[in-house]
Amino acid sequence: MTIKSISNLVIEKFGLDLFQQSLNFPKNKINIFSLREEPLKIRTIIFDNDREYHLIIDEKKAEIFHDCPLFLIHSEREKKICVHFIKLLSIIKPLHAAKLLKNLENYNLTSDDFGLKKKSKNFQLLANNCVKSNNWVEALNYLNKAISSQFDSNPIIEIYLTIAIENNLFLEFFEFLRNAYENDLPHVFPKFDEFLEIGFKKLLNVIHKYSFFNVLKIADSVDSILKYKDPSFISQLFNKFEKLVRSSNFNENYFSIYLIKRNIDVLVKHNPEYTKIITQDQLNSLKNKLLNYFLSEIDSFCLIDKLKLLKRQFRVIEIPKKKYYDEYKKYKTEIKHLEKKLYLKKFAFLKLLSEKYNVKQTIGEFKKKRNAYIVKHDEENFKNPVYNYIISRIGFFGLNEQTIKSSEIGINYFIMKELFSDNLGTFQDVNYYKTQFWGENEYSINPLEGFSLLTKNIEYNYEDEQKYSEDVIIIEWDLASKPIQGSIVNAYGAQIIIPDQNNPLFHDLKPFDLCYCKKTPVKIESNIIKIVNVITKCSFKDAIKSVCKGMDFIEGYYPLSFVRAVLNKEMNPFQANDMVINNPNKDFIPNYSKFVQTFRKFLFDFIFNEKDLIFEELKSEIHGKSDQILILLNLTNELSGLDLPFSELLEDIACPEIDLIEFKSKFVKKIHLYIKETLNKRDLGSTKIFDLKKLRNTQFFKYADKILLIRKEEFESSKIIKSINETGTRYNISEILKTYYGHKFSKILQLGDVSSLKPDKFKKFLDFSLKLKLNLRVIDSLDDA
Repeated sequence: MTIKSISNLVIEKFGLDLFQQSLNFPKNKINIFSLREEPLKIRTIIFDNDREYHLIIDEKKAEIFHDCPLFLIHSEREKKICVHFIKLLSIIKPLHAAKLLKNLENYNLTSDDFGLKKKSKNFQLLANNCVKSNNWVEALNYLNKAISSQFDSNPIIEIYLTIAIENNLFLEFFEFLRNAYENDLPHVFPKFDEFLEIGFKKLLNVIHKYSFFNVLKIADSVDSILKYKDPSFISQLFNKFEKLVRSSNFNENYFSIYLIKRNIDVLVKHNPEYTKIITQDQLNSLKNKLLNYFLSEIDSFCLIDKLKLLKRQFRVIEIPKKKYYDEYKKYKTEIKHLEKKLYLKKFAFLKLLSEKYNVKQTIGEFKKKRNAYIVKHDEENFKNPVYNYIISRIGFFGLNEQTIKSSEIGINYFIMKELFSDNLGTFQDVNYYKTQFWGENEYSINPLEGFSLLTKNIEYNYEDEQKYSEDVIIIEWDLASKPIQGSIVNAYGAQIIIPDQNNPLFHDLKPFDLCYCKKTPVKIESNIIKIVNVITKCSFKDAIKSVCKGMDFIEGYYPLSFVRAVLNKEMNPFQANDMVINNPNKDFIPNYSKFVQTFRKFLFDFIFNEKDLIFEELKSEIHGKSDQILILLNLTNELSGLDLPFSELLEDIACPEIDLIEFKSKFVKKIHLYIKETLNKRDLGSTKIFDLKKLRNTQFFKYADKILLIRKEEFESSKIIKSINETGTRYNISEILKTYYGHKFSKILQLGDVSSLKPDKFKKFLDFSLKLKLNLRVIDSLDDA
């Protein structure tokens, strides 16, 4: 069963609207990380509006588990089916999709996950996949999510801490322990103290390898942990700390002095030697270095979070506030101003799209629901892919993207006013968030400023592809819902991924840009923000070539997944071509026609290399596949000037034993025979099937002289009946209209169904004939009688 027929089944069963929504839902948002074919069991995680949803299909248990709003809210089976499930059907093999649709009534649709065991199992499997590919940071991320207070998670906790220690991932290690101690987990997992001491000792040996920002964050986590855990175990490391305090490495020097100063009272109780471990000269030297570093970071346009951490730790190092605060305050104001500029640029880009693609301003009829509003979307707007693109990037979520938080309306206030004519200023909570972010100022959106975010049609070449192929991933950058840390782009559907702003490409990345990026994030913060190093932008040609070689990718609006689907023979090249050409988002995706052109080149190469295999599949069911077979036979251009019943001709010669070469030879002979028979019969108007202009430079142009002769003779021998009565003179051209030239003249004169002409109209018909040196056979009605 083909993808097309699956689509028809979906439309028949669930309606056209839901099917169209599934077409707009990006494929890359659905991560199928476990699939067993017999009996069918599929585990997926779906990223939608910065949330993760789980979808598990278990044929053996006849159960479909999903935790999205539709499954949770509705009790009727029909209403539970959501865009996530429909999109999944289009991704898995058509055979499995058809089986699911056929037996859907026998499945229990549920959102029940007692003890969160289903989700935990999903996260553990995802973590295992990451471990296999040595992606340790992501493995820890998923293990952390697998831990639940509702069942014994000690084995997962132990795996997490072991992986972190063995791979020197102490940023994640101490963040995890911090959360554990703050949530009183040590009484559940007694080994926390043991792991803490082991990890701390090992950290001191590798602290020099970390970025200084991460050293600050580790120190901050250790501070929080030591509020719950007696720091006396540190006192036993006097010799190690003595060496670090004197180290020329800035990380070692800072971390040791900060930790000793922070816990000096406890350390001295256990070892009085700590009172003399730091000299005044060492402390003064560190203060000067820190102050100079702080001010230089401001000049280097650093992250405000880094300065906040430094500022907080300055109190322990005893750096007076007056030496840095004025510069910090001024920089903070500057960053706030920049953040506003980023949002205004984002709004300008969205307004540019809305104006270009006819998004209308409508009444949203905002209805308050707790800390959010339910908004009514205009039906025509909702059918517009650009409108759906816009609302998904300004905070709408939930069923039919109808829900938006008050805070999101406040932050996105100025673009919301462009989309909805409601008086948003009357909502008190919205006004609060708007004032908190934007102040009392009003801002106008200039769509011209959005042009700078339009990606350019530039060919990039990636010469080091082989060198980086194992460590590199292709990412399509997308307009961020929330510009984070100065980045206006993120990787669509893969939580929140932002590029490394130290990379020179940081300020040049635009929505829809395809880039080669380092596969493993440089660091991970709060479990959701990953900073990825961008290597270079890449062209469609390079992207498709890399996917063919097995490179991973995070897909957005350019359907790179079809490349892999064709290579894996999960989709035939003709279906892929149809789906790429009929992409509902194609009108607003930059340079999409260029992508189609490059993708079709890939398809032609694939067809050429696999033509025997594809032919075996197609010849078993010729009907409706003539276009595909003509492509396969490389006859599309050759036959473009012939309007023949190709399906019938193909069916006449198709048989199980025939190979491609013989098939092509017989088919071409069959066409020649059909043309000769047509020309010999000389049926009136039969030469309409020939387009001589397109036939030029083909083997069929040899029939041109005979075709022209037949056209001339049939035209000149056809009768035009002239009649005169009380209404005037009339010319009946019904017979000549059936000829090739008669039909052409009728179309030019826009005669439609009219076959009786007045003299003035007939004169125009005559003029066209004379220009082509064609004679008309006009007969009076009396003569004809």
